[in-house]
Amino acid sequence: MSDEEFYEIYGRYPYRPGSSPKKVKIYWGRIAIALVIFIGIIVGFVKLIGLAVGKAKGSKDKPSKAVVVNKDNDSSAADPDVTPEPQPDTQPSVNDHTFQMIVCVDAGHGDYDGGTASKDGTRLEKDDCLALSLKVRDYLEERGVMVIMTRSDDSFLELEERCEVANNAHADFMLCLHRNSYDGDIYGVEIWVHNSEPYNDTLLANNIMTALKAVGISDDRGVQFGYVGNTGVNYHINADCVMPSVLVELGFITSDYDNQLFDEKLDEYAKAIADATIQTGIDLGVVDADGNRLLEGALTSPEKPINGGGQSSSDENAYDDGYQNNYDYGNNGYDNGYDGGYDNGYDNGYDNGYDNDYYGFLDPTDPSMTYGTDTYDTGMNYY
Repeated sequence: MSDEEFYEIYGRYPYRPGSSPKKVKIYWGRIAIALVIFIGIIVGFVKLIGLAVGKAKGSKDKPSKAVVVNKDNDSSAADPDVTPEPQPDTQPSVNDHTFQMIVCVDAGHGDYDGGTASKDGTRLEKDDCLALSLKVRDYLEERGVMVIMTRSDDSFLELEERCEVANNAHADFMLCLHRNSYDGDIYGVEIWVHNSEPYNDTLLANNIMTALKAVGISDDRGVQFGYVGNTGVNYHINADCVMPSVLVELGFITSDYDNQLFDEKLDEYAKAIADATIQTGIDLGVVDADGNRLLEGALTSPEKPINGGGQSSSDENAYDDGYQNNYDYGNNGYDNGYDGGYDNGYDNGYDNGYDNDYYGFLDPTDPSMTYGTDTYDTGMNYY
């Protein structure tokens, strides 16, 4: 057998003693390619195995969605390696519900009736009243309360018209919002209620004062009953609104400190008044904590004379109602029949600000005018 035939059969040349074997050609490039392919296959296989094992382990360790924590939040009963899902706050909040209530918001003064003014005369009460009232409206409406505005722009309504708006709307509460004034260094918040001290009205006033104090006011001048300087009569709003009503004097416009607080905390004050009103509705059973209506019909104040609770010193006794006898309607400097022989709440016991004695619309910059020279206000401060 020749060497060539041997090579064809065995793939190598035969070894013969005394002769060196013939070198065989090795194809290293092909070997390298094959090795790379082989390693890639091994790596891919290992990754597939790892992925399969990971999925199996994950499904085994994942907690059931139905099992979170027990109702008592007892962490000892749960798997310590499992983070409990967050639980919703079960405490009711006035921000979380729609409250089925009707609230009338009255921005004091308006149009030609600027109300009282700052010491330099550049800041009018009517503007602050409207700004606050619109903020209160917005916060109440955000909570689903139906809000009735006596005015939402620079317009004017008579006192009886404001009461008619609230009464005709069958409102549950009446919020009359004002700024105070005084010729001196006085500051703070007052809230006025009917002198019969009706429970519902007083609760509303106290809730509002508490909420305002939590925000921060210069001084708590208290919940007052009747009319400034004369507890025997009432502000028209409190006398003739059948529902719980309050007249809020949110700081003195003649106090720089109160004006600073009013400007800085306007949103917070409005929210405090709105939240306190809603809380009063809950307290009095008008709505439940979820906002659902409980009371059939509108809320009233039984103690008020207008609801048959007694005689009102603001429209029937002691003086007159301005239409019958004793005094004339706004012509003689005594009253227009709204506030029991004094006035309609504009001029602190003198006249209605239109005819004589004190004239509430005079230019405060004119030294010849007696604008705001009486003890408490500039001539049209109080309702």
